[in-house]
Amino acid sequence: MGDRRMLGSKSFKRNLAIALGICLAAPLAGHAGGPSTDRAEKMVLNLRVGQGSTGFYILESARYSREIEKDLRKALLQLRAVDQAYSKSRGRPDDKFLERAEIKLQQCQDKAKALTTEVEDASQVLRETITDTLVNATGQK
Repeated sequence: MGDRRMLGSKSFKRNLAIALGICLAAPLAGHAGGPSTDRAEKMVLNLRVGQGSTGFYILESARYSREIEKDLRKALLQLRAVDQAYSKSRGRPDDKFLERAEIKLQQCQDKAKALTTEVEDASQVLRETITDTLVNATGQK
């Protein structure tokens, strides 16, 4: 019963009309002479955030490269442990039967570390470039 009185009241209708007016006028407010962003600036800004953006893919790549780095470290430790156990079982504890594979895994791990660093640097450069571009664009208007 109270809901019907509220819907029929003059203050509710007045507040509803004000809210609708604000909602309809808000999109036009950006074009009233104040600073506004055009489509191209929005595209540049959206490079940094959101699912499917450049920033998103760079962050995903950084996460994957850190995971690869961690997995290669595990593989290398496992390989070293197996090589040591195998050498002992053959009575030649100083020999490294799996040395070539160990060297290759070490090289892969080094490259994975370098890739992680490069991807994280690319993310930082993207953020700085977007900020610089938008600051310069607002300064030129």
